[in-house]
Amino acid sequence: MGPGHPAPVHVSPKARLRRIGLVGHLGRASVRRAAARLHTSLARSGCDVRIESELAGVMGGPGRKGGPPGTPLADLARWCQLLVTLGGDGTTLLGGRALAGRRGALLPVNLGGLGFLTVAEAGEIGGAVRKAIEGKWPVRRRSMIRVAVTRGGRRIAGGRAMNDAVIKSGSGYTAVHLHVETLGADLGRLVADGLIAATATGSTAYSLSAGGPVLAPDVSALLVTPVCAHSLGTRSLVLDRRDALRVRVIGAMSAIMLLLDGQERIALEPGDQIDVTLAPDLLRVVENPDRPFARALRAKLGWQGSARRSF
Repeated sequence: MGPGHPAPVHVSPKARLRRIGLVGHLGRASVRRAAARLHTSLARSGCDVRIESELAGVMGGPGRKGGPPGTPLADLARWCQLLVTLGGDGTTLLGGRALAGRRGALLPVNLGGLGFLTVAEAGEIGGAVRKAIEGKWPVRRRSMIRVAVTRGGRRIAGGRAMNDAVIKSGSGYTAVHLHVETLGADLGRLVADGLIAATATGSTAYSLSAGGPVLAPDVSALLVTPVCAHSLGTRSLVLDRRDALRVRVIGAMSAIMLLLDGQERIALEPGDQIDVTLAPDLLRVVENPDRPFARALRAKLGWQGSARRSF
């Protein structure tokens, strides 16, 4: 079947997972159709299926025509054994942050654009969900970032990120002035367009575009990458999972903000302190054994070599 039209999911009576949550991109009709079909198919197979509130609200099914009401994402993440995200990488990140530290596993399906973090494409939804539910696909643990913002000695904000936490100016064109400490030492001042703290998962996102290295997704490390630093000698750092990053905001010519996965925004002020570590609670992600990380590097990020340039 074509995109947005997954084949019916026939689940074995011995399936390991029964509580299934669905989250999707709100602006795509293909996602709404896929969610409706999955809900019907899984329910008929004996699964208990719940749909995230905002997705249910834009669908022409559950929540509008007498079906089960939608469930807030935080509640859905606490309840489900498997959270299926339907969309692109942004939807994957949304589901990943909600599931951090929970017992449920994330199954990201690409109904968006690049979908580097996803493990199945639109035409593979039925098979992917069935294999995940029946325990035929492995589940791996991924590191998350934990951030705390302190102002005047008092914590004012915090959060988690699956990909990265980014400090940058609100205008996008103004350099930020930061004071950086890590590895038990004072690294001094950084003047740059921004600073990225990323997980191994996030090493293929903004950090990669800023010149950072690619880390295998199961590496437990904190990656620190400056964005367009005003110094030739400032480069990325790969920190041990036990290391912490501390950043103090000195100032900028415009507003400064902290972005978590590019989706949650925290306004910063001069003097604010941002502490970044790897979170103790991990994220469980279903992996497709037929789509290893190296294959995704080549297929979606263009990693390539040439036999013509070799001996």
